[in-house]
Amino acid sequence: MERIVAGGRRYAQLSPPGWLEEYTRLGLDRGNPVIFAPARRVSPFRWSDPGFPDLMDWRGLKLAREIGLQDGLAVPCHEPGGRVGVISMGFERLDLSPRDIRIIALAAVLTHERMTRFATMPTPLAVGLSQRERDCLAYVADGLSDGEIAEKLGIAQTTAHSHVENAKRKLGARSRAQAVARLFGNTPP
Repeated sequence: MERIVAGGRRYAQLSPPGWLEEYTRLGLDRGNPVIFAPARRVSPFRWSDPGFPDLMDWRGLKLAREIGLQDGLAVPCHEPGGRVGVISMGFERLDLSPRDIRIIALAAVLTHERMTRFATMPTPLAVGLSQRERDCLAYVADGLSDGEIAEKLGIAQTTAHSHVENAKRKLGARSRAQAVARLFGNTPP
């Protein structure tokens, strides 16, 4: 586990005053369940979600609450080759709707994808997507379901789903959010 943290990258960190110093002093990165949970999860999760007993007893969560962060949201970001990243954010109050969480997750995956590209050699532009596959991914980026995409485009829901799945396959993405990140991350500004 320590190998994972030691070989990892931190692209950015915005923290409340005193957090980073105390986090480092206590050595909380060695065993941080928020960092390791994405290896077991693909969907966003709250720090307080059940099923993570190691998180409930983790000193970092206690420290977060001491400085006013009552809960947080972590977004796993899976990459080709099995690498996993996470974007995690703490909140004084976390009362987000499921749609808000989907939007934050999409933004997190897009950010992770973009930061990974900045840190590594650029890969060739993803080519081979049909216009309909691009249209469907654009609606996915807006947070629409397959049914809502189908309604917008005047096609069957199964057809919309097929377009999204084909685009994911062509882009080498594991999730809808990652497909959007790859599509828009490769689009020139």
